[in-house]
Amino acid sequence: MERVVEVYAGAYASGKSETALNRARQYAAMNKSITLVDLDTVEPAYTLRPIAGKLEDMGIKVITQPDNFGLGEAASYVTPAQTNCLSQRGNIIIDVGYGAGGLDILDILNNINFEKNLEIYLVVNTAKFETSTVENIIEYVTFSEGIEKRPWKKFTGVISNTHFGDETTKEDVINGYNKLKKACEKINLPIRAIGIDEKLASAFRLNYDGVEIWTYKRMMPLAFW
Repeated sequence: MERVVEVYAGAYASGKSETALNRARQYAAMNKSITLVDLDTVEPAYTLRPIAGKLEDMGIKVITQPDNFGLGEAASYVTPAQTNCLSQRGNIIIDVGYGAGGLDILDILNNINFEKNLEIYLVVNTAKFETSTVENIIEYVTFSEGIEKRPWKKFTGVISNTHFGDETTKEDVINGYNKLKKACEKINLPIRAIGIDEKLASAFRLNYDGVEIWTYKRMMPLAFW
């Protein structure tokens, strides 16, 4: 079967990195080849480097910045391994930074325009101001598509990931999903999945309203350098 390349973008603290790494865990759990690429050059305090070893122990190949630079985690440069990440065999998941600049980083990837199964998802946490209303969500989708327009650079779906950290309830998740659903109906984008913390796993089945549930093991707090 042809491989899939999945890209995860989103507002600051939307949970895009958590979504990306947990999606990689899903592939690894199914014994599928998976490479997780850190291309978040927007936020210097968060990269996957501090937890790369833990992820690799799970069967996930990780490509990220190899060292510290300046005041943060090498946020001002990328390596040849990152720009050539699509030369890896098997499925690939890419975590990009927030805002328009986040998705524009994809322009540096060699041969991305030749990928046949490229899925670009926007992770939405309606608890965040930028995506707190239906109107804000619609505006943020347009904003996040980037400055440099490309035929392939468009969102193919969204991930509902409303949460309030450890205080999140089942009702919070559902309310966030319902708000996102209204926005997606207006812009004709599908909701690919609903992300929930593993603590809420018993409160949901495998899907809700016909949308797949993705259960997250939260690891990004360990990645703060």
